[in-house]
Amino acid sequence: MPSGIALHTEDRILLYLSNFGSLDDVYEAESDLTQKEIAINVKVQRKHVSRYLKKLMEDGMIDEKVCHVRGAKQRMRCYSLTGPGKAKAKEIAQHVGSQKVMVKINDKTQEMLVSEIDGATSVHLTLSDIVAEAMDAVDVLLMKNLESIEENRRRMMDEKTHRAEVYRNALGVAWRNGILTTSEKHLIDALKDHLGVSDEEHKSMETKIINDIPKQDAHVDLYEEILNMLANKPTPREEQILELLRGRLGQD
Repeated sequence: MPSGIALHTEDRILLYLSNFGSLDDVYEAESDLTQKEIAINVKVQRKHVSRYLKKLMEDGMIDEKVCHVRGAKQRMRCYSLTGPGKAKAKEIAQHVGSQKVMVKINDKTQEMLVSEIDGATSVHLTLSDIVAEAMDAVDVLLMKNLESIEENRRRMMDEKTHRAEVYRNALGVAWRNGILTTSEKHLIDALKDHLGVSDEEHKSMETKIINDIPKQDAHVDLYEEILNMLANKPTPREEQILELLRGRLGQD
């Protein structure tokens, strides 16, 4: 990473959250404010991000709120900056923006202030975007990589939507009979990990699928099936048998 914009993980989180407003009076939050998206955008492993968020909450820098999240069926934990967090994020932004780094534009490499990089691109970049890209750079930032950030973000969203749809369909097939067998659960768990579906997303999808399973009594289906087989015109003897069957199945 170019030394001029090296930041601790907590500072990267504060800088990222500074792109968003408060969660006060917000009914439906953006998915960008969930643990998963914060981890992706600040380039920290998902299993570690909760530790950093907890530390920032203890320091009074961020707030946690359980919100309805756009595109999700279940409420999730979201995060926003407090007053002190906003002040700290502003300090971080001023520090990062004042640093000079080497940027390669086409075949030419030149020194630039970080605060000047956004204006030199054909897209809009935030300081957190530039810091995230710097995480993968060695000594020089490549302008072509910076300008592809927005395109990559859209592509990732499309892939995420596709993965979620594949998983939702597989989960629906597994629950089609209203029962999830042990072998089906193993396959679903493996697919969940492979597609990167979070526990929150899984639970939300599964709850909806289970709730949508028709609440039908197999015995009622049996009675209706027999009646249909008789073309709804049973003989007197068949009527007697159906009455007995109706009584055994507890039908009115």
